[in-house]
Amino acid sequence: MDKGCETNVLILGKTGVGKTSLCNYIFGAEVMKTGAGRPVTGMGIFSETITLSPTLILHLYDSWGLEADKSESWKALIQEVLEQHDVREIKDWFHTIIYCLSAKSARVEDFDLEMITALGKDGNPVLVVLTHCDVMNVETAIAAMRKEIIKKTGVRNQDIVEVSSHAKKLLSGKTTQAFGKEKIIHRIKVNLLDSISGKMPQILTTIGKEKINRWFIECQELVQKHVGFLNPTSRKKEASRNEYFDIYAQEIFDEIGRESDALFNEAYDFFSAFSNQFSGNALVEVTDQQRIPQITHFQIKKSDKIGTSIAGAVLLAIPVMGLLGKFAIQEKTRAYYREGLRHNKALLEDHLQVCVAILSQELKKINSGLELEE
Repeated sequence: MDKGCETNVLILGKTGVGKTSLCNYIFGAEVMKTGAGRPVTGMGIFSETITLSPTLILHLYDSWGLEADKSESWKALIQEVLEQHDVREIKDWFHTIIYCLSAKSARVEDFDLEMITALGKDGNPVLVVLTHCDVMNVETAIAAMRKEIIKKTGVRNQDIVEVSSHAKKLLSGKTTQAFGKEKIIHRIKVNLLDSISGKMPQILTTIGKEKINRWFIECQELVQKHVGFLNPTSRKKEASRNEYFDIYAQEIFDEIGRESDALFNEAYDFFSAFSNQFSGNALVEVTDQQRIPQITHFQIKKSDKIGTSIAGAVLLAIPVMGLLGKFAIQEKTRAYYREGLRHNKALLEDHLQVCVAILSQELKKINSGLELEE
């Protein structure tokens, strides 16, 4: 049985651009009902949860009241919604962000350009869908709209998709066919994978830095507290501190490695499940044999700087007498510890960079079977 998946879709666009028809066309069900349960006036993002199949649940976030005269309010609202979904777990991201424009309008307003730019600000995958592309003589208008969007928002040409959401019977008796669904689904998969490949290493970097900084601060606090005034170079205390620092540094080292493994496997599992839910099969075929359950990491090279420094402090302590001399020894011992801690902090930061680089490489391997459309 296929593994279940939940997907979050944000769709934006002004009234009349065809959002309802587009969603129903893409997901193969009546997932949106015009105006159902929404206010006639006002503005906001409204969500609906739809079970598309036993293994696929859709969380659809739809805009209401998106108009140019509320530009600043909408930008603030969009930023708030995006931040709420910019989290550690892939399942809570916006996996698809669609901005709809009608080809019948034959132009892109500044307001729309501002909204599209705001949506893609933090590397979110934005898909601009031109609806009503089955209207007669819109080819020139579509070309102009594409050019404007690319120039002023940075959206790639391949992420602007032309769509007709339903078949029509013309006065001549001919029937036009719906088109664009396959291209949209393909771009959704490509963009999700791009987003995973971009965000996961950033998440690891943030998590790793937080762990390293916490370790460094706590160790410094311990040195400040326990390197005493009367006996700053006690060998028993020195051995105890060094053992603590070594074990704690190794724990942080191992935690970073485990975090990178967890992020990779989360990415693999989610994208595999997500990809398999659309069109009945995955555009990226992955097997259990291809999975890398654990990324290989370099082993930490423990620093002997602390031990060497403290040994020097002990020798210096012998001839020194009086309270002033003991104060100097205390401060010098603390300085030696801080030097050693900074050295080990640098080692941990190097290790984090290695893990981030490896994670990036392994994530890129996932999409090696995905043929990108340029």
